[in-house]
Amino acid sequence: MQAIPTLLGIMVLTFLLTRLSPADPIDFMVGGVTDITAADREALREAYGLNRPLPLQFVDWAWSAVRLDFGKSFFSHRPALQLIGERIPNTLQLAVAGLLVGLGLGVPLGVVAALARGSPADHTIRVLSVVLHAIPDFFLGLLFVLILGVQLRWFPIGSMNTIGVDCGFCWDRIWHMAGPVLLYANAGIATYPRYLRTEVLEILGQDFVRTARSKGLRERIVVAVHVLRNALIPVVSLLGGILTIVISGSVIVEQVFNWPGLGRLLFEAAQNKDYPVVQASVLIGSALLLASYILRDIAYAWVDPRIKVR
Repeated sequence: MQAIPTLLGIMVLTFLLTRLSPADPIDFMVGGVTDITAADREALREAYGLNRPLPLQFVDWAWSAVRLDFGKSFFSHRPALQLIGERIPNTLQLAVAGLLVGLGLGVPLGVVAALARGSPADHTIRVLSVVLHAIPDFFLGLLFVLILGVQLRWFPIGSMNTIGVDCGFCWDRIWHMAGPVLLYANAGIATYPRYLRTEVLEILGQDFVRTARSKGLRERIVVAVHVLRNALIPVVSLLGGILTIVISGSVIVEQVFNWPGLGRLLFEAAQNKDYPVVQASVLIGSALLLASYILRDIAYAWVDPRIKVR
């Protein structure tokens, strides 16, 4: 129920920000056409409903959005929801793989740093975490393209497949996914070790861990069952907005690696003032964010039985 007024507020802000921006979408539609008249421009404005008062435009759009009808793109003349649906699988390939790589590397690094506190491994992991967190993602992506793609030629510099190769998921696709996936995973690799290290060190000194050790349990059982499960609660908090990487995190990655996904679609739509596509993308991303918060609360109860979902 709390999500309803939140979504309504997001709809209002998104509508106003697109409509009140200084650029006119009609200028982009008729760009390069020199013989267009004022009457022609007004006819286009009327055809797309841009000449109506803003309150009426918003009511019409909001009512259509409730029925999952976000209108047609100003440029491709196709339904905005259809355009988004075509791009989501491409983005999900990177997002899911990046999430798994981030968790698969970030969580073990945090545990190792805590168990080897004060050792060279601990210092190396902490320095690596700070460095990766400080460098912007777009800069890391450009370094990957310049060094590993252009100079060393170990990886391709863009697109989803090699020219002439058409496959949904094959070694060629995996080869092209290496750079974007690592860029997606950078946030997890940089963030999870710091949180896990702090939590594991705190939990290692608690009574129930000493009790488990005194019972003769092996150290790996103590760490995996008693320590790690309790230490994962901060990670669950960080995963609260993970579904929004389908929208927001993909913009930088897909622009750097020329990946035809949802983020690139949103970026191009914003450049061209394609209102229907921008509004649909932002609204769907906001709905995913709210849904991820609900899933996070459920995950809390799974990680820590002391937390109850009511």
